[in-house]
Amino acid sequence: MNRGDSTIALTNGARAREGKRAVSPRPVVALRSVEEIVAIAKAGELAARALEAARSACVAGCTTADIDRAARAVIVDGGGEALFLGYRGAGRASVERNAYPAVTCISVNEELVHGVPGARVVCEGDVVAIDVGVRLDGWCADCATTVGVGTIDAESMRLLACGERMLDAAVGMVVPGRRWSDVARTVEAIASDAGFAVAVDFVGHGIGRELHEAPQVPCALNAAYLENGDFTLRPGMVLAIEPMIVSERPSRNERGELVGPRATLSSDGWTVRVDSGARSCHFEHTIAVGRLGATVLTPSNNTVAAAALRRAG
Repeated sequence: MNRGDSTIALTNGARAREGKRAVSPRPVVALRSVEEIVAIAKAGELAARALEAARSACVAGCTTADIDRAARAVIVDGGGEALFLGYRGAGRASVERNAYPAVTCISVNEELVHGVPGARVVCEGDVVAIDVGVRLDGWCADCATTVGVGTIDAESMRLLACGERMLDAAVGMVVPGRRWSDVARTVEAIASDAGFAVAVDFVGHGIGRELHEAPQVPCALNAAYLENGDFTLRPGMVLAIEPMIVSERPSRNERGELVGPRATLSSDGWTVRVDSGARSCHFEHTIAVGRLGATVLTPSNNTVAAAALRRAG
């Protein structure tokens, strides 16, 4: 769930946008100590375990509520707090918005993001994006993956592989002194070259004491971000990096900037669906910037590499 300090303002038939693209004034980005990053990593380990439990529960015939329950059990047993449960967003829209009712966001096929778990049955061949956020001892972590259920078609396999490649490339490019725009430019090219559209209106974020902190961490660029939102990677930054792509041809505006696929907010107030019905995917890690590069704080192997954190920090 990558909502930052903005609000979702969608109407039926309108393009999904959250207003996160305009950044003014430039926010202050927290730099965490090694001890603080180790604490975030503990939250990340729990989030990763919850995500793995949800992934394991994601089989043909289950409901999205079943998947949510699997993640909830791990978070509760681990002494954590589900960050998404009760979340309303920020800004003016949060006053009128219903609180998010579940532990995870589970988005199936044409659901781009923020899918609310419920009675929907997962079928063979579906692609299911699962997003988990956890707070543990006052520190937050956020991670997501997309699961192919059983045997999926070749185009869906290619979509998921591209999303994973984007996340891996972004993490691999994180080094102190690099501008985030350099990373985003490379990552958006991976999607465009593969023939997929980037969901440019949904971006990653800083994370720490709160789920959404500065800075914004997009996987595509526009002039407004370059002027007002770009930042230099520094040791101690903790970021949630989360590419989302759609199985549609990429399109650009008159300035040559990527334009996201058209999408609509559902009546539940949260689930965003791609208007064309095309499938989408979502991958995310929480990472810390160290002197030598990035350390993934939501590792899939369910370990907290404290020694590696100290080497990188």
